[in-house]
Amino acid sequence: MNKIVDIIFFPDLVKLPKDSLREICTDLRLDSSGTTFDLAERVWDYVVTQNRERLDLVENRLLSGKTSVTWFNVENLEALQEFKQILLNEEERLFENVLTVDANDLTSEPKLIAAAEVGENEILLRYVYNSGNRRSISGTEVYITPKSEITTAYLNLLEGIVEVRTDAKNAIKIGSAITQKIGNEIVLQQQRILAPFGNDVEQIANALNGELIDATSTPELDFENFTEDQARAILDILNALNAYFDDEDDQELIESLKGASETFGEHLLTAPFTALILNGMERVGMRTNVGDLRGQPLYETLRPYLQHQGGFIKFNYPINGVDKSFTIRVGLTTDSVYFTTPATEEVISFVRENLVRAGLAI
Repeated sequence: MNKIVDIIFFPDLVKLPKDSLREICTDLRLDSSGTTFDLAERVWDYVVTQNRERLDLVENRLLSGKTSVTWFNVENLEALQEFKQILLNEEERLFENVLTVDANDLTSEPKLIAAAEVGENEILLRYVYNSGNRRSISGTEVYITPKSEITTAYLNLLEGIVEVRTDAKNAIKIGSAITQKIGNEIVLQQQRILAPFGNDVEQIANALNGELIDATSTPELDFENFTEDQARAILDILNALNAYFDDEDDQELIESLKGASETFGEHLLTAPFTALILNGMERVGMRTNVGDLRGQPLYETLRPYLQHQGGFIKFNYPINGVDKSFTIRVGLTTDSVYFTTPATEEVISFVRENLVRAGLAI
């Protein structure tokens, strides 16, 4: 049966961090100098001509790294559990072999080319598809070359979790390819990442014992018929505040406040001034380079009047017994997570455990 090292390809190595490739080259007694592509090429030449098993020590990094992850839930668990047997019965024997596909024969429809067991009820699938075409010019000739993409899908057959490691748009294509392979008995539903946590990215940070270091939000209150005079009144107040701190003359500030009170009328009775300042803004972004946004005075002031659209979360996870920092970006509109720090299989599993499984239990 295939293992992870049996279903990797050259593009997987190129995506590895340069430090990881240097480490692999060092362990394989290969030249550890040069670019990322040079290092990946040396490792690939070694494993395809000599011994893939030497990559066992780093297999937890080979199919993870910097990647977007989208999760799906399965309505018919029995149908998903039959998927493995369907693959075992096929002539290609994808749990033992890897299909070779010419790039010119690929279409935008994903094609399954390999599978591997990673646990009693867990499997990894590799799909390849044409993600676009490149145009190149040589002399007077124009050539169109297909660009192939290889994607990983993780299936937990016992819990009914389907995880696709690519951008959200192509993840849906992979999910569709899986259901077509099984038949009409199965339907995948994309997991809504933020919904079980009240659409609050802060709660996701709590679930990971992490820190919210960047947040993108929209104003929660939207006042209809917000006029140009009202917008100008807010600007007058802000300018008057700047002038007051420059010369400590409070007369201009008092006049601006009185003028704003007359302009806004009932709005000042029904909404805080902070909400009025935010009104009309399409998005509000805040970030910190140190610590957690929560607790920062400006963030705490604006937070009651903002609706999160996503954010960056930093959390720690032990690698070989030493805590290491990882950062993910959570997107509300895409319902996906992007690992901005190269992840390992254990780190992806940690996020899956705390967001998908925990989210389903809420």
